Amino acid sequence: HSFPTRRSSDLNAPYVLTVLGYAAYTFAVGGLGFWMPAFLERVRGVPRAQATVSFGEIVVITGFVGTFAGGWLGDYSAKYLRQGFLWLSGVATLLAAPFAWWALTSATPREYLTMMVLAQLLLFVSTGPINAAIVNLTSPLERATAIALSIFTIHILGDVPSPALIGALSDAASLQQAVKVVPLAVLLAGGLWCSAAHVGRKASAAARASAP
Repeated sequence: HSFPTRRSSDLNAPYVLTVLGYAAYTFAVGGLGFWMPAFLERVRGVPRAQATVSFGEIVVITGFVGTFAGGWLGDYSAKYLRQGFLWLSGVATLLAAPFAWWALTSATPREYLTMMVLAQLLLFVSTGPINAAIVNLTSPLERATAIALSIFTIHILGDVPSPALIGALSDAASLQQAVKVVPLAVLLAGGLWCSAAHVGRKASAAARASAP
């Protein structure tokens, strides 16, 4: 069975790129959620209970604000941009990468807190738009399959292997070095989503040009 498409095989590429980007995003978010309490304890000297609560608070607050803002911005972008959901997700995620890197390499608690809040806000912006993009890239008859396939892929390539991989890197080097794979995965996700938006826009333009 081929990857779900909207009109023809020419539109497979945006879907594939979107799902692969989503897998990289889930890899980063899953790895961050699993390892941050241990990172704060081992590297920053924060007691485990305090580290777990403080990071959990950041996730809850930024998740609520970022998801709500992302939904509104996604609808706004879709009105004025072709592949607006993908462009918004890609750009916001690319912007999150340097903040995530800064948070994980910061020298002071204030720097860490500020940069992590900004990184998480930008990451959560894509929550609604990227799922809307997957739906828009498929025909109504294929959407259930497309969504199921995307969910399977993002977990099997994303948050399932990421804790173990970061753990293996930590054993080989250190946790301080291992967590640096997270912003790299964020950068990859943003790049793939921007590529999907670009390819999808070109495919849509070609389809319109060839229409009778």
